Amino acid sequence: MGYFRTSIKAGATIEITKSYTKRVGIKVRGGKEKPTKEEMEKVNQLNAERILRLKINANFKEDDLFLTLTYRKEERPEPEEAKKNIKKLIDGLRKVFRKAGAELKWICVTEYHNKAIHHHLLINHVKGQDIPKMVRSLWKFGRPNFKYLDDSGQYKDLAAYLIKETSKTYKAKDGAKKQRYSCSRNLVMPIPKTEIIKKAKRWMPDPKPMKGYYIDKDTIYNGVDPFTGRIYQKYTMVRISDSGG
Repeated sequence: MGYFRTSIKAGATIEITKSYTKRVGIKVRGGKEKPTKEEMEKVNQLNAERILRLKINANFKEDDLFLTLTYRKEERPEPEEAKKNIKKLIDGLRKVFRKAGAELKWICVTEYHNKAIHHHLLINHVKGQDIPKMVRSLWKFGRPNFKYLDDSGQYKDLAAYLIKETSKTYKAKDGAKKQRYSCSRNLVMPIPKTEIIKKAKRWMPDPKPMKGYYIDKDTIYNGVDPFTGRIYQKYTMVRISDSGG
């Protein structure tokens, strides 16, 4: 019989799902009652995390910058005005990058529900360029905070944090665009590849990584989809930093 193995390569990571159908798993029990609003919100949040995680892992790497952009208390804008401010910053960065012969990649999250409005901005590093200096010259509202991505290539925690940050704001009925984040159009979105493993009737509960990779233990899941009742396994392999390629 065999099973289906779907892999998604995103930068230094490969996300694996094993199941007995192209959808997910073998159906092991009957139909389920209609999911509650809370259950659907949880599923939607996990899906949003997965998509953002793939985008970050596929497009960003060590030494790319994670910025937090705040406003001085007396200058905090309304959400619509804040959108214009961040657009002006991104447009300015894009022009500077072009002069340096580089292409700007970015992901932006804006948060303001029950807290002071601020932006998180993920941008790519350009060798030989002082990106923090560029940002400070363009952002006139407060003091930017800069962090750099590590060399792991696995940025699932960052994706989860950003989605959690926006879990309330993106639903707000205040005229702002209802989305969790915005991003540049030049980001690569990994494409899943599915193959049939005919030689084995089932997969091992403790998966083994391919050469040059290790398995992120926190990502291993063996279980049943609560909505379809189908058995499946998922996990993420991460390239070992010094293995190259």
